Amino acid sequence: MNWRILSCVLFTACLGFGPRPPAFEVASIKPAAPPSMGKIMVRMNADGGMLRYTNVTLRDCIRTAYRVKEFQIEGPDWIGGARFDIVAKLPDGSSKDQIPEMLQGLLAERFKLALHRDTKEHPIYSLVTARGGAKLKTPEVATADAATALDKPEKDGPPRGAVMMRMDPGGAHLKASSTTLGDLAEMISRFVERPVVDMTGIEGQYDFDLVFSPETMRGMRGMPGPMPPPPGAGDHASGNATSTPAEGAVSIFESVQRYGLKLEPRKAPVELLIIDHVEKTPTEN
Repeated sequence: MNWRILSCVLFTACLGFGPRPPAFEVASIKPAAPPSMGKIMVRMNADGGMLRYTNVTLRDCIRTAYRVKEFQIEGPDWIGGARFDIVAKLPDGSSKDQIPEMLQGLLAERFKLALHRDTKEHPIYSLVTARGGAKLKTPEVATADAATALDKPEKDGPPRGAVMMRMDPGGAHLKASSTTLGDLAEMISRFVERPVVDMTGIEGQYDFDLVFSPETMRGMRGMPGPMPPPPGAGDHASGNATSTPAEGAVSIFESVQRYGLKLEPRKAPVELLIIDHVEKTPTEN
């Protein structure tokens, strides 16, 4: 046999026996129950060898699976509206760091998800420090990693790193505890027509309570009522935030300025995930 042919045969054989990507042992995907009294409880937990996602959208899952921000996902509008409950068993010996790759396989298998990456010049809002400097509130107890709160929720109130959203006639309250400026930028992206990118250069975690008028919200994603959680948020009960009316609520741009920050319109290259195909209904369990 020709040595060149033999080398090709051996190389192909090695590819066939290479390490397989990690996969869940078994997974159940069901449509989520309708929200009760206008409240949406979103839960994204992984502990005890089990992954449990409640009331998540496909956009939530894609964001986690590919480690991107929500604004980097381009696809049909319904991926941010239809909600599912997912329960999956992690294989023995696997780690939580492998969950994104397992989710990629699950989405491809059950929703026939196909996508590609692209980089485009995109209008954004840059979150920067305003004149006079930032006026940030340091949390009483910071957590080194907001993801920790996913596994160890606090007994009293929401876990650190969580976000609560409440709408009332007086305005909107967006409260976040022990949140980075990067996560804050992604939260704000849900309420304006452009993605928001943190360019403050400020590290650390802080508490925020943004109060603004619903009439000023532009390009708001998701279904009406309580908003889904941002990347890194753990359990939260929309509607459990303070019920104090937002008197004299202003725009979200002005609300951000109360923390010595501002949103500047710019253009910047943004890496995007472009969804080529995705099924609305997952294949049967």
